[in-house]
Amino acid sequence: MISLHDVRTDSARYGPLAYVATVSSAGEPHVAPVAVAWFGDSILTFVRTDSRKVANLRMNPRLSVHFAVGPGTNWDSCIVWGNAFVVDDDRGRTELWDKMGYDLSPFEPGGPTAATHVFLRIEPDRATILRNYGIAGREQWRR
Repeated sequence: MISLHDVRTDSARYGPLAYVATVSSAGEPHVAPVAVAWFGDSILTFVRTDSRKVANLRMNPRLSVHFAVGPGTNWDSCIVWGNAFVVDDDRGRTELWDKMGYDLSPFEPGGPTAATHVFLRIEPDRATILRNYGIAGREQWRR
């Protein structure tokens, strides 16, 4: 078993982009690319309030975050599962506004109190790191 710190360290190799998978009330999977950032032991992403991701998570907070596979990481990947909390209040958005590692203003010119964007705060409860698609091994973490 590895630690959550190991997962955070490994996920940094993949860069700030990942795929978030949610499920609709009808059971339809939805996968979307997002920018992510670690904030303590949580993963953050900044998304439109009216996105399908947010609608799905308001009904079912379970999701997965898949850090992309590629030649730059020797085809390793990191998948994190957990619960997402939609941070849609002014205080929460203001607290997280500068935590993504890039300027959010081009995406939300109205600033942190504009209601058109929210943060997803993902609380991981398990993760798997696959080395070379799993051929070279797999490492797991559970809360």
